[in-house]
Amino acid sequence: MSRAGFQKSVRMFHKFSEETMRRRGGDQAGRESIAALGALESVLKAERLLTADLLEPLAAFTNLLQSSQLPPDFGDYSFGDALMAIEESHAELRQNEGQTWEFEGEISEESAAALSHLAPPPLPADGAEHAAALRRFLQASMQTTTPKAALVVGALAEPALPLAELCARCERVTLNDLDLPRLEELVRRVVPEPHRARVRLERYDATGSYAAFAAGAQRVVEAADSQTAAEAALLAWLASYDVGGGSAGLSALEEKPDLAVSAMLLPKLGRLYAPCVASALAARGWAAPSEAPEALDLAITQLRCLVQQHHVQALLRRAKSAVLLSAVSEVELRSASGGKLVPEGEPHDLLAVERLVERLPAAADVKAEQSWEWKQAASAEGRARATLTLIEAVLV
Repeated sequence: MSRAGFQKSVRMFHKFSEETMRRRGGDQAGRESIAALGALESVLKAERLLTADLLEPLAAFTNLLQSSQLPPDFGDYSFGDALMAIEESHAELRQNEGQTWEFEGEISEESAAALSHLAPPPLPADGAEHAAALRRFLQASMQTTTPKAALVVGALAEPALPLAELCARCERVTLNDLDLPRLEELVRRVVPEPHRARVRLERYDATGSYAAFAAGAQRVVEAADSQTAAEAALLAWLASYDVGGGSAGLSALEEKPDLAVSAMLLPKLGRLYAPCVASALAARGWAAPSEAPEALDLAITQLRCLVQQHHVQALLRRAKSAVLLSAVSEVELRSASGGKLVPEGEPHDLLAVERLVERLPAAADVKAEQSWEWKQAASAEGRARATLTLIEAVLV
């Protein structure tokens, strides 16, 4: 990935857009798009930091780059490439500053227990078609890679993961997540006893930041003399995140597994950030963000986006092969005439992009990919409703 190459692409398209606007005119949306391109240029020149309002135009631009609608000179850069280029520019901008954050995947029992009340309840295994598609993809991936040692990152994120088959196939299987007792119960429940000796469990935080985030949010809020001051300080603190993608890990183990599996974890990374902030504010008697709720939400969204990208980079760098399976978008379905379920509104992107491969570097070697839809029924206000989720999987 070339930061200079991506920077050139942004500069060329910015100039092209401005010239087109001068010749043909344009509307407010066009002017906003040009302004966003100018802001991205400044980010890539290491003149300013990326802000959450630029994520959507950045994703739209990289989607256009990969659509083959522009001349080859613009390059074939993905959203993942763009985030890594921006991270390099951030490092340049901060080169005279000390390191503020660290990636700390290994987490103590005390820290994990302190976070447990913020975690959502365990998910039930659901969706036979989804589980079958997941199993088929993982089986095909194991046939392609013939792994002896496998690692499942965030093993509690997907109840339908066929761990029994994985343990039967591999000589060593490491499962990690924040909740070690739940991992132990999972193994007892789904892995046959003859294969349990092959399993190693570890308490591991795939974000590398939950313990520091919880402590930092509490520290920042406690130092403020008002809720408005606390929210402003939280925004500045969130903007200080300076972990590089090269620091992100998958496990406390040093050797590279033959196959790393990340199943349905990507959209969930960082989901405890907002509860940590809410908990810190509540401890001061401030029930919820007041003056800057949208700004805080956007800042947390941006941090989660970066952490997700670091996880992708870690899969590519720290495993010989990797299966990345993720929900990509979802739309709520409502009951229409005749009992038919129809989409209510447009699908909501869960990863800031339309396709999972957009989070991979354009140069990544994708050996296999597959997608399927997962319909999950729900009941709301006495009406038949459901959620339709697009699932995508890649083997790299």
